[in-house]
Amino acid sequence: MHTLLESGTEKQEINFCLEIELLLCCVRTQLQPSITQRIKTIAQQDIDWEYLIKIANRHGVTPLLYWSLKITCSESVPQTQLDVLQNSFQANSYNNLLLTQELVKLLDFFEKEKISLLPFKGPILAATVYGNLGLRTISDLDILVHRQDFQKVLDLLIQRGYEQIINVQWESHLIRESGKYNIDLHSDIIPKHLSCSISENYWWENTQPFSFAGAKVPNLSPEAWFFLICLNGNKESWKHLNRICDIAELIRAYPQMDWEGIFEKANKLRCKRLISLALLLAVKLLQAPLPENVLKKLQSDSKMQSLIKKVIEQLFSEKQERQIEVHRTLFHIKTRENLIDKFQVFMSLMNYSGWLQPTEKDLNFVRLPKSLYFLYYLIRPIRIFHKYQQSLLNYLGIN
Repeated sequence: MHTLLESGTEKQEINFCLEIELLLCCVRTQLQPSITQRIKTIAQQDIDWEYLIKIANRHGVTPLLYWSLKITCSESVPQTQLDVLQNSFQANSYNNLLLTQELVKLLDFFEKEKISLLPFKGPILAATVYGNLGLRTISDLDILVHRQDFQKVLDLLIQRGYEQIINVQWESHLIRESGKYNIDLHSDIIPKHLSCSISENYWWENTQPFSFAGAKVPNLSPEAWFFLICLNGNKESWKHLNRICDIAELIRAYPQMDWEGIFEKANKLRCKRLISLALLLAVKLLQAPLPENVLKKLQSDSKMQSLIKKVIEQLFSEKQERQIEVHRTLFHIKTRENLIDKFQVFMSLMNYSGWLQPTEKDLNFVRLPKSLYFLYYLIRPIRIFHKYQQSLLNYLGIN
């Protein structure tokens, strides 16, 4: 194991194997001289290149890995692995270009239909924050529409050859040409049960014109981008490094962000712990250049350190287990600082998962007369706890 010294609210040492340290040094668009030298030094050691590429693929950061190795020490990478990385980079760039062309066509089409679209993540984020379409892995187009326009947009996309594959309360997933083109059509950025109480209008009210692929498109303000990326990463419990890269690159791209406004809004939304977690991960893992006055605002209590440790362990665990809903619920509860919010997250997730509704197993667990049916709503959580007791205790660190 080798040590990577991190900056942040306090100096800490985090031990990683050489491959992970090399990956963390590479997944950034701006390489400081010290990082460049560290990349060259590590690359000359006994690196398991296949493992490194596997981890990069898992986290959606292979383009950044290739880009940094290419400009710093391509001669130190075995030719076979360098070819794999180059081919992956070229395929990703081609895919991103196709999605970009499709997005421009859709924006033009719906403008003629007098329907507003707000694209987010995908090509827009790559162009805005990374400054290069090829440096970010893009799997689909995320498009937000006003709730009243959702069904009409969905119908028009189907008329254009798209097929609806998944439909949930806040979005529909559509594909065309056997998955060559993928769209996530949103009526809300994040499902309410995984978000804070941010207004749906917030995203539309915080846009600015952006020149993109020869067209003028609506683009989120840097501060709105920040909240969006935080909510997306938190939704996934920060399981993938690319979400943390998005935060770090946003900070690098917009050094003059309105941090006072961000923290003021976070306090109003009661989500300061949520954004603190995102920022501390970006600082500790990727040395995101946060101003000192911002670093001082970050929560750095024992609960936050526990969350950071859990996320990092999950990120680089050799065995990434499927996150059961109990774990997801616990994580989201831990990222809230307000007791009422914790309870609302718990109840919303339980309701969304259908865990509040008694099942056949609950009815068989104990036979009750119809007059006492309401007691099954108390029996259900007891059964759930018993079923996942060991997983819960392990997650909480209680053995």
